[in-house]
Amino acid sequence: MKLKYKFIVRNVAGTSVALAVGEDNQKFNGMIKLNSVGEFIFKLLENDITLDSIVSEITEKYDVTAEDAKEATLPFLETLRKNGVIEE
Repeated sequence: MKLKYKFIVRNVAGTSVALAVGEDNQKFNGMIKLNSVGEFIFKLLENDITLDSIVSEITEKYDVTAEDAKEATLPFLETLRKNGVIEE
């Protein structure tokens, strides 16, 4: 899976947000608020990546088990899917 559009991630008033850029801004006209883990996952999704690889990357960066990483990642990915932000 990977991001369907090109985004930039910026810090706005202390909050990380992702904004579609270029022509993709017309296809996805909105902003996605991200916490630090969400931002980390979002950047991983710039390239084609599997759920297992995302979980592995999270466990390497943060002090969490693979089970906790997966449990936290799945709802975030589902939200991105529902909003048409990622493609399989």
